[in-house]
Amino acid sequence: MTKVTQAHIDARTQEILDAARRMFVRKGVGVATVQDIATEAGLSAGAIYRYYQSKADLLRAVCGNWVEKDRALFERAAVELDSPLQVLVQVGRCVWDDINSPEAREDTLLALETVLVGARHSPELAAERRAAMLEAAGMVEGVIRQAQAAGEIDTAIDPRALTHTLLACSFGMRMLALEMGDDIDTNAVLDLLEIMLSRFAPQGT
Repeated sequence: MTKVTQAHIDARTQEILDAARRMFVRKGVGVATVQDIATEAGLSAGAIYRYYQSKADLLRAVCGNWVEKDRALFERAAVELDSPLQVLVQVGRCVWDDINSPEAREDTLLALETVLVGARHSPELAAERRAAMLEAAGMVEGVIRQAQAAGEIDTAIDPRALTHTLLACSFGMRMLALEMGDDIDTNAVLDLLEIMLSRFAPQGT
């Protein structure tokens, strides 16, 4: 019997996830079936179930690296920069630079899909989505508190409220980019946000 290598398993898993991502974006999570994903990947549905127990498991796997990507952005910026405020700005620019890319547009569609499916049909998925958002918010809030400790943001400003404001701006821009594309000057919007953040410095600095 031929032994299945880990490299083969990893490659097959990635093929399935890539096919699932394409089908979730193309058809929507509610409409896309495991058979659709199998056909897209050139496999049988039975082959898919050897790797993933359900469509919900596939969706979790497809979306599961978003928090890790955010963490990597913050960690890289923290190594490169001494200023917590500039860490926020650099992470924002990384997100903004990709906002109209095909991958970012797909991520936005998938984020919308998971929110809607969770709200309508799956409390478990909604809870997982909320946990991921709380973790992402925790990263942003942590940097804001560091900026306050460094004297870059006034300590009178509620760090959690500022976190939610920045996340709302980021998610809102992704929604607008889906509809308006290049009609939005994303750099101008980010420049304005940077000016706003700079004016949150303590008075007299």
